[in-house]
Amino acid sequence: MSLINSSRMTYGLRHQDYQRYREYCTNRIHRLRQILKLTQANNKKVNAQKSFPQEIEDVRYLHLCIYECERAWSFAMELKQETSNSMDTRQRHHLVKRLKRASQYAQKLYALCENQTVESRTVLDAKAYATLMKGYLLFEQQNWQEALNQFIESRFAQMNSNAEQEALCYAAIDTIDPNVRFCVYKLGMNKEIEVIAKDFQSKELEAQLSQMGQNKKETVQKLMQWRDKQFTIKVEPLVNAIDRKDWTEAEKLIKKALKEDKEATAKITSSKSAKATEDLNNVFTFIEYNLFASHIQRNLEAIKSVEKPQQAIKLYDDILKNIEYIWDLPNVRDDISLDNELNALSLYYKACRCVQVALTYIDLKKTLESLAIYDRVQVYIVQTKQALGQIRQFSQDALLKISESELNSLENTVRSGIWKSRAAWFLENGQNEEQVTEKMNQLNLDADALIHNLDSYPSGINPNHLVDFPPKFEPVACKPFYFDLAANFVKYPEQSLADRTEKNTGSSGFWNIFGRK
Repeated sequence: MSLINSSRMTYGLRHQDYQRYREYCTNRIHRLRQILKLTQANNKKVNAQKSFPQEIEDVRYLHLCIYECERAWSFAMELKQETSNSMDTRQRHHLVKRLKRASQYAQKLYALCENQTVESRTVLDAKAYATLMKGYLLFEQQNWQEALNQFIESRFAQMNSNAEQEALCYAAIDTIDPNVRFCVYKLGMNKEIEVIAKDFQSKELEAQLSQMGQNKKETVQKLMQWRDKQFTIKVEPLVNAIDRKDWTEAEKLIKKALKEDKEATAKITSSKSAKATEDLNNVFTFIEYNLFASHIQRNLEAIKSVEKPQQAIKLYDDILKNIEYIWDLPNVRDDISLDNELNALSLYYKACRCVQVALTYIDLKKTLESLAIYDRVQVYIVQTKQALGQIRQFSQDALLKISESELNSLENTVRSGIWKSRAAWFLENGQNEEQVTEKMNQLNLDADALIHNLDSYPSGINPNHLVDFPPKFEPVACKPFYFDLAANFVKYPEQSLADRTEKNTGSSGFWNIFGRK
């Protein structure tokens, strides 16, 4: 089916150009006959066609049957396009003959696959293809019941043969279903397609499959629910890897499945291919979440045994990097609960990392830097509490959680570190008791308010004396120049009427513009 679909989409049928596709099939048939040495001599007396060998070892013999069938079918579809708006019975008759020839080649292909040593899936592909061509022929002959049976049989064979190529399977079903609905309408049946297919499956096709020795093998599938999402895992090795919790192997398998699905959907899409792609993305997110979470848990265990803060900083960097990887997975940011959980985890581990950075600064005798880092840690703790308030509680599927006791322990660690850093600063600025006392005496605790000593560490300052009240007078900037100009035009209320009259009767002229007499 992949060969047929690739040829159709590449050589004309993407734009419904049946003539171009028929010409491609003709050229391909001639080339295959030359390669397989099945060409006929240029002699009118020799009309017998060369037959295939008894044992076929070259797959191109099957390709020859496929392109013979495709050439006849595309010619029939070309004639159907031309006769869609006409009543030409001659072309109609030619159309039916071409479909009959296509059905014959498809049956030949199915017989070859059945008699030769090929995969069971290939046999079912040939079965689906042969019944589909037979259904097209019966449909044009208006034999609705037989056409319906052939279409349903082809539909079911497609679902069984292409279980690992869901995009092709669903695309083929989408082309069959309109014909099925039309046959149901002509027969006056009031049933859904799925009901008819189920009835046919239980009666007809199972018997044929058992005669072929190709009974449908039970497909290993796993229906999973993770974070209120349901999805089906249909790849058997992937199901086994998830059951073993081998997340590394599962990651390889799901990436391969996503690549194949992307290549298939790039060539052809169907009504159900979007659902299959969404399931694969959910499986990918589930596997990657478990993989990154296991890495984070491993780093958290390693942090407990480190001896230097620098080693812990590297491990926390890796933890934050893995959280970012989880955030970038498909559908994670759309999941509000998971997004909030990751936000709380990121803030908490950033706070833990900053604590290790502060300890490193303390070892390097950089007390002020450690105090600044501890201030940042307190901000992260407050933000973590706010994020946890939005979550209320972590999901049952969450592998990474923060408990209230862990957050309280971090707060105590930060509080202890701040007091140690302040004490270290106090000791650095006073080498002995006399120097400390001298520094404290330089501070006038009665006159200086606390607001003026924010950069110092006085322990005996009066807590009631926070700011100076009333505030001291301070000089202000001179009034702007335009205020001086406006003063000449201000009329003060203490002036008498006589003074105003005297000013108004003053001299006029150029200097009167500037307020001079």
